[in-house]
Amino acid sequence: MPLSPGTLILRGRYRIAQVLHARPRVNLYLGYRLPASHGQPAETAAPELVAIRELVLAGLSAEECELVARAAFEEFVSPVMFGSPRLPGVGDRVSIERERHYLVMQLRPTRGTRQAVAVPLAELLLAHRQWPAWLDMPVALEWGAQLCRIAARLHRMGCVIGDLDPATILVDDGDAASWAPVLLVSWPPALQFWPSGYSSDHMARIFPVARMSTDNVFAAPEMLRGRCDERSDVYALGAILYLLFTRYAPVSPAFRQVSETEGKPGSSGPLLAPEGMSLVPPHLLNSRISTRLESILTRALDLDPAQRFPTAFALVEALESLDPATDFADAFATRLHQRLRHDSKVTKVLEWVRRELND
Repeated sequence: MPLSPGTLILRGRYRIAQVLHARPRVNLYLGYRLPASHGQPAETAAPELVAIRELVLAGLSAEECELVARAAFEEFVSPVMFGSPRLPGVGDRVSIERERHYLVMQLRPTRGTRQAVAVPLAELLLAHRQWPAWLDMPVALEWGAQLCRIAARLHRMGCVIGDLDPATILVDDGDAASWAPVLLVSWPPALQFWPSGYSSDHMARIFPVARMSTDNVFAAPEMLRGRCDERSDVYALGAILYLLFTRYAPVSPAFRQVSETEGKPGSSGPLLAPEGMSLVPPHLLNSRISTRLESILTRALDLDPAQRFPTAFALVEALESLDPATDFADAFATRLHQRLRHDSKVTKVLEWVRRELND
């Protein structure tokens, strides 16, 4: 089980502030470093925000514990892992305490004059009564492309995230930080850091894929059956993009499967209830979404993995092909403007004819 908020770990140096994410044997927290300062007790020193990944080793054999610890250390010292500005800074430390392995991640410093407030994306969107005005479509496109790039980077190292969602993405509450968004490390060490001869099957046995709830809108439908690959991460990225562009989360794949397979011979959805719901076309929620952008979102969210973008990098290329000047234009407003311009010209002609007749 994840540790409770307020728990002190690593000899009292760190306090757990918030559980962000949990999966079998892997927990992700936001926490505070509590260093002593000039003889002051740690409790009164100014805390520093950190992200903490916990690997639970309880129940593993001594050989398996050593294997996990070695892979986690190789991950920690590798410049490949933390060499991206969209991952946390170089890990502050790795340590084992009471059958729990910790990776403490130092968050990148703020650039600029205004203080940044680091919060998970899920908290940013839930804590405000209204959608943050600065989180517009260009920002959504920039964030989406950056997240897809880091997912593609992880895939090249043999790491499938599997359960990517807004709780594992760190952003700034007021858009003051240039580092946002940051994808917090919430997965076991990538296959690249394990000894040769080990495969993803070995990793899956120690760190199994979490069984997803049927109301999870970010989990790919195949994860309901315990299957997961790179295209599952493409689905999760598509769900996050859908949320950022439309300001609404997509319908969960479990409900979509009931709706979209209803009436097909031999079809059976993952729910016992007969009710389902189809994916709402994005342009109905945001009129500024063009046909091209909508096709990108719906392809990433296809229930069939074979019909999605084959890789996260392919999704990046599709996003980079968008032009905000044309793909973020409100088609209704454009037609209205053209109509007003046309009406204005007609009015001017009629006024000229009236003046000529009067003269």
